[in-house]
Amino acid sequence: MARWIRELGSRWRRFWRRLRGEMLLSPNWRFARDVLRLIWEYKFYSLAIVIVTIFQELAALWPVSLLGQFVDRLQTGELGHVVWIFFGASLLYPGIVRGNVILRHKMFYEADFQKRVEMILEEAERGVATDPEAAGSALTRVVNAVSGITNATYHVLGSFTPVIIKIIVVSGNLLAYNGMLGMVYLASLTVPALMTIFFNNKLRVLRDAQYSVVSRVTGAGVKAIVERENQDARSRFEQVMHERRRVLISLVTRSQLFLYSREVALVGGQFLTIFIALHLREQLHLTPGDFTKIVGYTTQVAAAFINTVAYLDAIISYSRAYHVFIQGRGSSTV
Repeated sequence: MARWIRELGSRWRRFWRRLRGEMLLSPNWRFARDVLRLIWEYKFYSLAIVIVTIFQELAALWPVSLLGQFVDRLQTGELGHVVWIFFGASLLYPGIVRGNVILRHKMFYEADFQKRVEMILEEAERGVATDPEAAGSALTRVVNAVSGITNATYHVLGSFTPVIIKIIVVSGNLLAYNGMLGMVYLASLTVPALMTIFFNNKLRVLRDAQYSVVSRVTGAGVKAIVERENQDARSRFEQVMHERRRVLISLVTRSQLFLYSREVALVGGQFLTIFIALHLREQLHLTPGDFTKIVGYTTQVAAAFINTVAYLDAIISYSRAYHVFIQGRGSSTV
């Protein structure tokens, strides 16, 4: 028994060492590690942003509930103070949003300054980029990588919490009406989520090409400026610019088509929920105010989901910029 435990422990250690080695060599893992490190370095900012964002999203859903009460009370004529509370709640949300934006940007600019100085000086210490074209390309790779890390940190803290809070609250309310209603709505959200994974995998090669060609444009442009009599340098710059145009047009076209497909899936899930609620309205004794809340809640989730997957697309794009940065570290040119 003791021998079997020792062998199992030895196998586990070998597996862990191999896994750790592969993770350290993976640009995606290193990107995620740098994002998490930055969040930890600014942990008090990070905690404050998450807390403020939670209150922000609860404040965003409150007016929807009050609107449902307002619609129901119109039938009885007993409005009470619900209109004034509705008015105050509608003013509360944008105020919290503006404060949250200030807080997130303060952290973003401080982190961007720190990482940009750190990584540019680290690139300078390597002493590999010794000519203008190589230096320009290296600088662009570093700037893109830093932008990726800091933007990913910004979105992880402030852009994923809203959709999580909204899905929890809205699903809870729909489940309170009817179990099937809530479960169907939750299931409908898996479709755009799976589409997001599929689409980002399809765009991976184009995103690598995007960041690679952008760094080459900078290097070729710097060389064309410095060596203004060099016709080869001018031709190379024009050639790289043509490639950049082709890649960016292809990327934006595909990404917009993919985004629209997800919007269609979200709207379909929203109306499926509404149709089921209409079918069950007598059984569940749903009032006009209830339907107002269902439509308002599902609309807010759809909007938050679209924003979140757009930010997720951006984070994956940033990770490809970091991937190109890591690939370019081994040579003086791209």
